[in-house]
Amino acid sequence: MKIRNILFLAGFSALMMLGALDVNAQQDPQFSQNMFNRQFHNPGFVGSNNAICGTLLGRQQWVGFDGKPQTYLLSAHMPLSMVTNLPIGAGLSVYSDRLGQFSYMGFKAAGSYRFSVGNGNLGVGISLGMVNVNLDNGWVAIDPFQIDPTIPDNGVSKSSFDMDFGGYYEIKDKLYVGLSMLHLPSSTLSEQLTGNDFFSYKVARHYYIMAGYTYRLSDIDLDIKPSTFIKTDGSSTQMDFNVIALYKNMFWAGASYRLQDAIAPMIGVQKDGIIKKGTLKVGYSYDVTTSTVKNYSNGSHEIMVGFCYPLDQEEKTEKRQIIRLIGR
Repeated sequence: MKIRNILFLAGFSALMMLGALDVNAQQDPQFSQNMFNRQFHNPGFVGSNNAICGTLLGRQQWVGFDGKPQTYLLSAHMPLSMVTNLPIGAGLSVYSDRLGQFSYMGFKAAGSYRFSVGNGNLGVGISLGMVNVNLDNGWVAIDPFQIDPTIPDNGVSKSSFDMDFGGYYEIKDKLYVGLSMLHLPSSTLSEQLTGNDFFSYKVARHYYIMAGYTYRLSDIDLDIKPSTFIKTDGSSTQMDFNVIALYKNMFWAGASYRLQDAIAPMIGVQKDGIIKKGTLKVGYSYDVTTSTVKNYSNGSHEIMVGFCYPLDQEEKTEKRQIIRLIGR
């Protein structure tokens, strides 16, 4: 598969989504630093960078609002080729997204299989897990004699099985393209309340497109990394356009534009040689809201911390030998 065909497919899909759907928000957790958060949205990514990696993201959205959205995500992944001698990877994600009395959380374990395609690798992956929605009972009625009977007094908590599928193609240090579908069961979480009242929440199926490229300017030791991130739930679409500049493989700065919603400046630093040869990354972004919410919000803060420990071929061989010895 040629690179131009892959890029054409991603671009064509994006244009079809944009032309057919309105721009809005969906159920899944929202982040601005999505270029560092590919695992959560695409199980085909796990094990792709030949390293043991972990990422922690925390987001405080629309500061100034009572009950503002608060989102946290912890993910980790690694290749398993040193154990299985097969090009497979595994990963785990745990997340929590809270808005006022409502919370949305879950976990998922992912696995992928990688193929050599052209100058890069194609990962095809699947993730299995659980999703939970919870409605608290901490409501305060303006008029205590007119309490809304449709709000459950004791709250509601419902869980369901969840599954994702994705494909992720990457040419190392050059480009990546990913297509994925999340929440394939599209479950409806429901419960009969008092009287004729009924709680129902549909976990909508989501579709994602991600793509990025690296322009290397060797003479000034600078990498320019434009990328895009698109998601839709079939009734609304959200599009992010991003660019960051990485100087001397250490400092980065850039911005993300979320269509009709926010501009997010971002900065970060990464340091090699942590715990022998690991790489530590720390990033921060601040959303400057461009929608009408800006009249009531002080923006959104987001912090990213990531660590990767590379696995070279020599280490893989040593670990295989140790496993064989233990097996004897």
